Amino acid sequence: MIDRIGSLERIKELVSAGLPYLVETWQDVLGIDPTVWTTVLTAGGTVVRSIAEEPYQKVILAGAAAGDAARLHTVHEWQLAPDTWGANTFNKILIAEWEARFANITEIDNATFFMGLSAIALATRASPNIAGFILNGADVLNSITDDGVGETAKAVGAPVLTTYHKYTIVAYNAIIEFYVDEQLQARHTTTDGEDLPDVNAHGQFYLLQEALGAGTGELHIATNSIRPGEIL
Repeated sequence: MIDRIGSLERIKELVSAGLPYLVETWQDVLGIDPTVWTTVLTAGGTVVRSIAEEPYQKVILAGAAAGDAARLHTVHEWQLAPDTWGANTFNKILIAEWEARFANITEIDNATFFMGLSAIALATRASPNIAGFILNGADVLNSITDDGVGETAKAVGAPVLTTYHKYTIVAYNAIIEFYVDEQLQARHTTTDGEDLPDVNAHGQFYLLQEALGAGTGELHIATNSIRPGEIL
């Protein structure tokens, strides 16, 4: 049984190093590796590598005017299947985590902003089959799961979003958990009918500037990782 106290560290210990994983620290001075990441821009949207905030190495999703959009998603997919993993399957867990902070949150379109895991490469908060973090109508961070039939959103505490935090998604048997700074903030379960997706998932970051705003919203993404494994 995985309890709430210390569960994330225990899960990390049980992750198999032999399975396909992603660890990104944005060290490549030439930019963002196109064999690992796809960048999609609308109008004046930008995705750029930056070391302007040392010691963080990061990318910044930003724009220059209302309606600009910036997207960064992984080329590869990972199995996100909490309702499928069992005694006769190899993968038993998926962990996705990253460090991030926001700037000018009121300029970010909270009806579409999304960071997490998605079945399609061009997903937004409004897409089906997602699991991740969103902004609600008051620009407050929430967790979300969507299985293509319904969705579940929950509060995840009140982190100061303009400072760096570590965000983590942990999916295992009939459960998807959401952590902020290694503290469990929300748990979505199949048992409670909370709409867990079972898909092949991209790592996904999407930011759209508010239609009537100044276009100055930003998402800064530092070290991130996606890794599957086994719970024995």
